[in-house]
Amino acid sequence: MKFFITDDDMCTTQKLNLARVQKWIEVNGGVVTDIPKEADRILCQTCNGWSLLEKASYKRIKDYSKHYADKMIVMGCVNDAHPKNVSKLFSGPTVRTRTDKPYSFAEIEKLFPDFDTTLEEVPAQSVFRRKEDYRDYNLSKRFINIAEGCSFSCSFCTHKPGLGPRRSRTVEDIIQQIKTCVEENVEIVNLMGMETSLYGIDVGSNYPDLLRKVLEYDESYQIHVAQFQPMGIYRYYDDLLELFKNKRVTDIQAPIQSTSGRIMKMMRRRELSKYVGPFMTEVRKHNPRAILRTDVIIGWPTETPEERLHSLDFAGKHFDEIALYSIELHPDLPAWEYKKDAFSDEELETIRKESVRYMNENYNVVVHSGQQDDNTMKQAEEKRKQLREMKLVVSA
Repeated sequence: MKFFITDDDMCTTQKLNLARVQKWIEVNGGVVTDIPKEADRILCQTCNGWSLLEKASYKRIKDYSKHYADKMIVMGCVNDAHPKNVSKLFSGPTVRTRTDKPYSFAEIEKLFPDFDTTLEEVPAQSVFRRKEDYRDYNLSKRFINIAEGCSFSCSFCTHKPGLGPRRSRTVEDIIQQIKTCVEENVEIVNLMGMETSLYGIDVGSNYPDLLRKVLEYDESYQIHVAQFQPMGIYRYYDDLLELFKNKRVTDIQAPIQSTSGRIMKMMRRRELSKYVGPFMTEVRKHNPRAILRTDVIIGWPTETPEERLHSLDFAGKHFDEIALYSIELHPDLPAWEYKKDAFSDEELETIRKESVRYMNENYNVVVHSGQQDDNTMKQAEEKRKQLREMKLVVSA
């Protein structure tokens, strides 16, 4: 059986889960082709992460269903978050991202009952399907999903409706994947997920316990900490600080979003900057190799210039790289209640550009707007490389 998998603009977590699906297809004797008309089944990928990605997903469904509706399967988070929108465009089989297991797309097994090997029997993948999926293609760096979903319910989040609640992998399962990385001479292990700080609570573990065992397993690789909510800093402060001081931990991402208690309450998050600031100061003091990264949401409805400036200054003081995102409100999410007080699209664009300019003029940091503005990502790439080189020199 031949499969064609459409282009995807999914998050890193789901790119790895899709790589697992491809491996499952191949283990069961299937072949992935680059030519859709040759395929027996078309796997059409979707994403709900940003409005532009959601719109691109609907366009992809429309385009492929014109010619291949009879052999198409629509996969991904739009099925979970906006099933009615999908059903208006496509009446065939769908596969949701969300499952009750620590991996995604489990529903696809029901569509192929003759497959002997189950998806659960296929190991988690640390390499994307295609070289084109990498912003920086480098197989000496591997991505390891330690958990699916999220423990929190932020009022603005488009990801949670697609990915669902947190489901952690066991420490043993993760270490087994790292064992493979060591055998393949991997230099950087990125511990990632939609949200990682509350990893393990559902399987009798926690993030410090996992990180300690990952550090102890072998000394041949660096560790990157991704999508670590400040709640983890608050909850595990002392244990975590000692682990983050280890110079093999060379990248730490902790999205603060805002330093305004008023705004964070509207976001349904706790404002923890009084813990994050001292924590990052200590990490920087003892582990100068580590690049400290954060995300800041700007242009929240009713946000004052003073609140925005306070968040920007805090980020500039304590972090090396800042991703600035203007808020997107969706009618299906709780934050939609603030729509009447929201800035216009034109105002948000101005706020974002002025904030990027402010950070570049006042702080020696890498600043970008992620998928909301690919140009700022491109501009940040060279500065990011210089930053890493400088960190290595300083810590030598």
